[in-house]
Amino acid sequence: MEKKSLLKTRKVTGIFSLAAFIGGFLFLNPTITGGAILENSSSLSSLSIIGLLLIACSVILAAYALKKR
Repeated sequence: MEKKSLLKTRKVTGIFSLAAFIGGFLFLNPTITGGAILENSSSLSSLSIIGLLLIACSVILAAYALKKR
C-alpha cells in the first residue's frame, strides 16, 4: 500500500482523530502538565487554545472518517 493512500484510510484518520482528542484534553487541564510546559501564568490561556484547537481538529477528522466510505 502506498504511503499516500495509507493516510487516506478510515482507520488511520480515526487514530489521528483519537490522538488529537486525547492530546486536546491533556492541554486543557493545566494540572496534568504541572506547569512543566510553560511556567508563567499567562501561558495557561495559550495551553487552553492549543487544547481547543486539537479537540476541534479531532472533531473534523472524526466527521471526515465517519463520512468517508
